[in-house]
Amino acid sequence: MNWKTREVRCPAGKTSSHWNPVKQHGKDTIVITFSVLTCRDCPFQLQCTTSKLGRRMLTLRPKELHQNLARARAEQKTDTWKNKYALRAGVEGTINQALDPTGIRRARYRGLPKVRIQHAFSATALNIVRLDAWWTTGPLDRTRRTSRLEQLSYRLSV
Repeated sequence: MNWKTREVRCPAGKTSSHWNPVKQHGKDTIVITFSVLTCRDCPFQLQCTTSKLGRRMLTLRPKELHQNLARARAEQKTDTWKNKYALRAGVEGTINQALDPTGIRRARYRGLPKVRIQHAFSATALNIVRLDAWWTTGPLDRTRRTSRLEQLSYRLSV
């Protein structure tokens, strides 16, 4: 990708035909298209596009945002980032497990003292469900698709 000349090369080494700065969903983007004549007989066409027209199209963010996103994605592949995220993933899993059944995303009450009580009760309910799971089926499996709270909620609703 060459930002100065506004060209992109495909895996076959052919250059893009159009570089169009546009707004999509209220955000600045760049739509890059390749010529149908260029892509039609290309041996890499099936790897490049699923378009019915048979030509490759790319949608990019402006240069600075695109480079920041590429840098962030590269950082996510490092062991340091994965170790930091592993700590957060446990907390995120706990929060996600409590969202639907306990409704902690929105407080039912006004005022910080009442909201704290609601969160304390929600945390207590979550801990009881986890203890029940521990005592009846062993430790919670990290690869399951539904939380124990969702399963309990389903059992109670049936």
